This record gives sequence, structure tokens and C-alpha cells, in this order.
Amino acid sequence: MNVQQWQSMSERERVEWVRFQEWQHAQSRVAQSPDPQQRAPWAAAASAVRSPHHVQLGSRTARRLLMAASSGIVLILAMTVIAAIADLAAPPTRTVSGVMTVVSGSGSLYSDSSYGVCTLSGGYDDITAGTTVTVRDSSGTIAGVGALGNGAGSSYGCAFSFTVDDVPVSDFYTVEVGHRGEVTFTDAAVRDGDLRLSLG
Repeated sequence: MNVQQWQSMSERERVEWVRFQEWQHAQSRVAQSPDPQQRAPWAAAASAVRSPHHVQLGSRTARRLLMAASSGIVLILAMTVIAAIADLAAPPTRTVSGVMTVVSGSGSLYSDSSYGVCTLSGGYDDITAGTTVTVRDSSGTIAGVGALGNGAGSSYGCAFSFTVDDVPVSDFYTVEVGHRGEVTFTDAAVRDGDLRLSLG
């Protein structure tokens, strides 16, 4: 290399060129030496030239990294496919939600507060927060169980909301609050939500 070529090189290119020359010199020295132990300095010189983050294409390490990356991608794809199949295999469900209202004007209705939380007495004291709400499908099988929430008083009466999740789809459903008898609703009505039941 002449002076002009050296001056035209960047600082990084000069460092790399010096390292390459050292590596060539070390390799030549090992090739001329009959002593096998002389290979250790050559290996050290070769590793010094390489960047610690450098992976040579086609090397065993590169192949291992490629295989690991490929395995990870295959695993992610497999998990995605399994999840999609599970979603397709799972039967569709409905959320059955609505309100049970005990209408004002009944002699057995008593409200602690006309416009707040209310409780019932007399013949309606079984309708309270926590009372079981049972949903059956068209075959009469219990498809879901929930409970009434707190009663909310109003001028109209005492209303208790309820929600029963993950009810398998059926042509129609029967809803029973406590032991007050079943009321039947179509699947379309359940999809629309806000079912209305009343007593009194």
C-alpha cells in the first residue's frame, strides 16, 4: 500500500487494515512453525480481529440462530392455529340479562326508599339481592345460573337486575327467578337483551 492509498482511507478502514495485516502475519507464523502449541496465539489473533457481535454467515452459530428463529416462528404459528381452531370448536353462547320488577300498588310491596335501595316484605320477601336466577334451554336443561342484584326503588316499584353469562345458544330460553315460575323468551329477545319480568 502506498502513501496516497493510506491517506485516502478513513480511520476505521486503517484500523481494519492493520488488524488484517496482524492476522495474516500470525497465520503465516503458525503455518511455518512445526509446534502445534503455536496455534493458540493464532486463534487469539483471529478472535481479536472479529467483532464480538459478528456471526459469520454459513457458520454453525449462524445455522443455530436461524434454526432457533425458525422454530420460534413455527411455534407462534402453531399456537395461533390452535387458538383459532378452539374458537371455531367452542359452541356460541349468549348473555341473558334483564330486570325483575315488583310493581308498586301491591299490598305486599314495601320499600325502604322510594328512590333508593329497596327491600320487599310479606309475600315478596323471597325476591331480594342474591336470589337465584335459573336459565334453561329449549330442552329444559339448565344452561346457566345467576343471581339478582340489589333492588332499586322508584315510583314504579322495586327493580332487581340480573345477568347470566355463557349460556349456550338455544331456540328459546326459560328464565326463573327463585321459585316464581318460568318465563319464556326467544333467542332474538335474548340477543336484544334487557329482558323484562314482573310481579304484582
